[in-house]
Amino acid sequence: MANTNKNAADARAAAKAKAQQQVRAKERRTTVAIIAVAAAVVVAFAGIVYFIINASKVPTLEEMWAQTNPPVPAGSDETGGIAVGTDGSTGTAQPADAVRMDLYVDFMCPVCNQFEQINNADIEAMREAGTIALFYHPISILDGASSGTKYSTRAANAAAVVADQDPSHFLDFVAALYANQPEENSTGLNDDAIEALAIGAGVPAAVASQFTDGEFTKWVGAATQQASIDGLGGTPTVMLDREILDQREVPYFQQGALRSYIEGLGGATPEPSASN
Repeated sequence: MANTNKNAADARAAAKAKAQQQVRAKERRTTVAIIAVAAAVVVAFAGIVYFIINASKVPTLEEMWAQTNPPVPAGSDETGGIAVGTDGSTGTAQPADAVRMDLYVDFMCPVCNQFEQINNADIEAMREAGTIALFYHPISILDGASSGTKYSTRAANAAAVVADQDPSHFLDFVAALYANQPEENSTGLNDDAIEALAIGAGVPAAVASQFTDGEFTKWVGAATQQASIDGLGGTPTVMLDREILDQREVPYFQQGALRSYIEGLGGATPEPSASN
């Protein structure tokens, strides 16, 4: 009997010790989770503060457009989009009654490059046919991924300069930026390399030499702010008639899906997605 009682007591003691270990382990996991969440909140809050502090240094697009001579690239509009006409030049007349397509891109975004490779031929065909009125939004949400060189802003500014000074080579320059896209978290392309890409795409050297002037840097910042205000959650983002197109509804990373959807609209405005 004594041995039986001792065995039972030992079993209870072992069970209690195991339970205590589990409780302590759970407490450690909970503490780690709390610390992780707190750290995430701190990072998110720091990001918000950083955005607010820096946003105060950049005029809004509305403020820019209110000026007598708006410091914006020719061919752009109040949304921050650069219009590309049926002839492939920026600032030319857009087709009447076409579906407006806004493309929000960051030239350091690899997913934007994937989108471009999958959809560019279809977008070109629809633009040339007048099915869409195309607007490019070069923005800079990945400046923090270029080791302090602000590649996204520099590339977007360069694109804006080309749109302003050499409209017929805007799309060629965009294609060159994608074809030579640097990896995220690298230093990006330096100014000389961006200038060389532009010249190789047909942009006159006199225009490419203006990139480092940073004429449209503030416009890029303002356009990026406006994109956030308009509901942008990342790049690439597609808007049709100023409504964000949900890729869960239209899987535009599948070849032909975007064109099929737009041509099926027959000029009608798509219904806003439930997430907007």
